[in-house]
Amino acid sequence: MRARPERAPASARCAWEIADARWRACALHSGALANTAEISTGNLRSGGAFDNIKASWNQALKLGDFNTNVKANYDYSANRDFLKDVEFSGDLVEGGADDVSVSYEVNHNFADKNTNVKLTAASQGTTFGAEYDQNDGVKEVTANRDVEVGDQKVGVEAGWVVKAKAARVKLMSRLGGGDDGFSAEVNYEQDGGAVSYEIGYDHKLEDGRDVSAHFKPDSKTLDVDYTDTTFEKGATWTASASVPLEDSSGMMDNAKVTLRRAWNW
Repeated sequence: MRARPERAPASARCAWEIADARWRACALHSGALANTAEISTGNLRSGGAFDNIKASWNQALKLGDFNTNVKANYDYSANRDFLKDVEFSGDLVEGGADDVSVSYEVNHNFADKNTNVKLTAASQGTTFGAEYDQNDGVKEVTANRDVEVGDQKVGVEAGWVVKAKAARVKLMSRLGGGDDGFSAEVNYEQDGGAVSYEIGYDHKLEDGRDVSAHFKPDSKTLDVDYTDTTFEKGATWTASASVPLEDSSGMMDNAKVTLRRAWNW
């Protein structure tokens, strides 16, 4: 499962989201309080009928000196008759570059009646995170920062997944300081010593057009996303292909291709 640092500073969050190669990365986060919507298809190779619709409503609130952002999410597949969840996020302590800042994110899921809390503390370039929910207690603790490796800046995140008793390490770097990016994730389970990993590559074709690929050796699957913000003004189109590599002879026949459109409103 892909994950990014919990409530890192905005610039750091965008960096990890780009590495995660999801169209949502910076396109929708750039307008943090914009309302968004997304409609997606099923597999185009088997009919491509409507698959899901999502929408979010965002509002900034100020209560005295306390600021919070409220986000309500609708997901037809998860909870078609009501909201999927409501999220509150903001800063508990605002610190400068050398001071400690503390942020929070509280999410209540109406479908599974579970509340999730994420806390992050950032100081002098390092961000620490902890995630807790009602069902599992403490889920994961993380620490991330940028390090210099030769002439290359590498984003490093180390985490511990409590329930799975697994260590997780993620790396992300811009190649040569340009627009292309490389990411890697390694998971090691304490019980049994199982190791899994995933690697990713992002390439900017031109302004508004990007392609990303993620390879999962365990499942022998290659996921490719093509994202275009120039095809239609005000909308982001994403074509995704999931290609199973285990059977090379039927690789293309077994590929799953989907399409989605996202926009602000």
